[in-house]
Amino acid sequence: MNPLSKPTAFVALLTGLLAQPTLAQLSLPEPSPSASIKQKIGFTDLTIDYSRPAVKGRTIFGKLVPYGELWRTGASDATILTSTDPMTVGGKLLPAGKYSLFTIPTRTEWTVILNSYTEGHGTAGYEAKNDVLRFTVKPDSSVRFYESFTIEVQDLVKNQANLYLTWANTSVHFPLVSNADERITADILKRTAAATDEESGVFYQSALYYFDTNKDAKQALTWATKAATGKPAFNYLHLQAKLLAMTGDYKAAIAAARKSAELAAEKKFAEYVTLNKQLIAEWEKKL
Repeated sequence: MNPLSKPTAFVALLTGLLAQPTLAQLSLPEPSPSASIKQKIGFTDLTIDYSRPAVKGRTIFGKLVPYGELWRTGASDATILTSTDPMTVGGKLLPAGKYSLFTIPTRTEWTVILNSYTEGHGTAGYEAKNDVLRFTVKPDSSVRFYESFTIEVQDLVKNQANLYLTWANTSVHFPLVSNADERITADILKRTAAATDEESGVFYQSALYYFDTNKDAKQALTWATKAATGKPAFNYLHLQAKLLAMTGDYKAAIAAARKSAELAAEKKFAEYVTLNKQLIAEWEKKL
């Protein structure tokens, strides 16, 4: 017998055993990669952390995700939504904080749930008593096919947006509204009350915000008039003209628009000249 055979066999066995931990530590991509989205809505910082499972040729809703059952709305750990300020979600007030996001899909309606328990894996640890809010939304068909489950903040305008949950060809969305309007309005009232007549910029910005958000037109007109009186700039007069028209004073609106067009022409702002002429033509028909 070869005297080297036994040690050689032992070395081979030892080498094989030592190799096992290396195989166990093989690094592979996550089947449902983690993702995080961040979006500022108004003054609110919104963060959503979730995992993105893939379709992989499977039927998703009604099969992989059964209808009528609580879904983690993603994969792996529970999907987490964090908001730095109170906001309205799906028409209901959500206090600032960290929440788990669950849904109960059906063919015709989804229940959306925000829950205060955030340490669970999947739906483990979920209890309805910890629900902070619930609301229902109607699912839509997505023209685009989404291989991976996707959460998106879209349709962002000023202090509001829509949150979309989409997978395969199914999508649901619901509105997110920050408390920015409440904070801005309070600041406007405070600053306009303290402003002098010479602070035209404060009055103009306040009037413009009220105009853009369809607030009290008479109050906005008061501020716009103060701004235009203190500083007869073409943009100040243009806003004053639109607010005069909103309150039904078309004759005064036309006069303000003509003055705005004249000043805009002097400053070579052709766009404002055109806008004012269009409004004048429209308002003259209402005299």
